[in-house]
Amino acid sequence: MAHAHSFSRHYVIAVAIAVTALVTALVTVPAGKAHAQPDPSNFRLERADTDPDLLDGLRDELGTVSVSQVLDSANRTARACYPQVRHRTASFCWNSGDSSVDYWMPQGITTTGDATASGEWEGREALLSSWYDKESGRDMGVRISFVDMSDRSTPDYRHVLLVEPEWQNGEPSFRRVNAHAGGISWYGDQLYVNNTFNGLRVFNMTDLMRVSTGDGSAIGRQPDGSYHAHNYLYVLPQEAHYVPSTTGGADRFRYSQTSLDRTTSPHSLVTSEYGYPGTDTRIVRFNLNEDTHHIAEDSDGYARGDWAYEVGIRSMQGAVSVNGKFHIHRSNGSSTRGDVFTWRPGNWATEYTGAVPIGPEDVTYWSHHGEIWSQTEYPDKRYVYASRESSW
Repeated sequence: MAHAHSFSRHYVIAVAIAVTALVTALVTVPAGKAHAQPDPSNFRLERADTDPDLLDGLRDELGTVSVSQVLDSANRTARACYPQVRHRTASFCWNSGDSSVDYWMPQGITTTGDATASGEWEGREALLSSWYDKESGRDMGVRISFVDMSDRSTPDYRHVLLVEPEWQNGEPSFRRVNAHAGGISWYGDQLYVNNTFNGLRVFNMTDLMRVSTGDGSAIGRQPDGSYHAHNYLYVLPQEAHYVPSTTGGADRFRYSQTSLDRTTSPHSLVTSEYGYPGTDTRIVRFNLNEDTHHIAEDSDGYARGDWAYEVGIRSMQGAVSVNGKFHIHRSNGSSTRGDVFTWRPGNWATEYTGAVPIGPEDVTYWSHHGEIWSQTEYPDKRYVYASRESSW
C-alpha cells in the first residue's frame, strides 16, 4: 500500500500572488497540526453487503430494468441556460419545478465518463445527480436524476429513488435511504453515495427496478403485495455499505464528497470533507479494484486510505484530481458566488474567486470531453455546468 509523505507546512500548500486580476487567498491548516500530514492508513472502510437473499427476493418480485430503459422513459426536460462559469463549455437547468422546489436539494454528480473507459453505458452518455430530501414532510431520503446527455443543453431526465432493502414480515421490502448524498461516483456497476460520518453506501446499477405509482405517501411492500416508492416509478436498492472507522488517533473522517480518478493506476476514489471554518479539512484517496469495482481491501478485509492530505479549505464542496492536479470547489453561502481552487500537492494553490455560480456542490471529471462538471444547490439558482479542464 502506497502512503503519502509528510511535508512541512510552510512550503506544502499556500496560495501564490496572482499575476492576473484574479483574487487569491491562503489555504491554511491549523498551526497545531503543522508538524505532519495524516497517515492515510488510519482511515478505514469495511464493506458490509446487503443480505443476498433479500436482494434476490426483490429481483424475483420486481425484476430489473436497464439504465437505457430508465433514460428512454424520461418524463422531464431540462431548460437551456447560460450561467457565468469560468471556461464554461456546456450547461443546462432543471425544469421549472425542479429548479424551484425547496425540499429536494441537488448535491452529488457523476457521469458515464466515470463509469467506463469508453465513457458510455449501454452505448449511452448519461449524467447522474443526487438530491436529498430536506424537510418535505414525507422523509423520502435520496433520489438520483438520470439525465440523457445526447442533448447537452436541454436533456431529458427522470428521477429514481434510492432505497435500502429490509425484510418486512418475512417478505422482501425496502425503506428510504438516510443520507445527505453530498457526492456520488459511478464506477463500473457500482454507484458510490456519500453518507457523511456514516461512510459510503453502494448501489448496483444493474439492479434498477420498476414499482407501482399512484400513492405519494407509500414506500416498500404494501398489504396487497404491490411495491411503492413515494410515487417514483423506479428504485435502486442498496447493495452494500462501507462502514467507516479511524485508527492511530485520527479524528473521524467526514465523507462529504467523492469523485473518481481514472488518471491514477489503479483507479481511485477521492473523498473530501466539508467543514466550517474548515481549518482541518482533509482529502483521502482510496484505491479501487478495477475487476470488482469495489474499494481495494487489505488481507484483513479493511479498505485503507492510500493517500491523505490536510488542506484546510473552508466550505469545501467537492474535489476531483486529474493527472495529479486537483480542482476544488468552495461555497460561500446563498448570496455569494463560489470559488475554485487548483492545486498540485507540494506546490502552490491558486484560488479563482467567484469563478462559479452561487452554491457550488460536488465535482467530477468527464475525460472524454475534457470537462469538469458541477452543479449548484439553492432553489431558483440551480445550474448544471461544465468547464474546460485544461484552461484552469
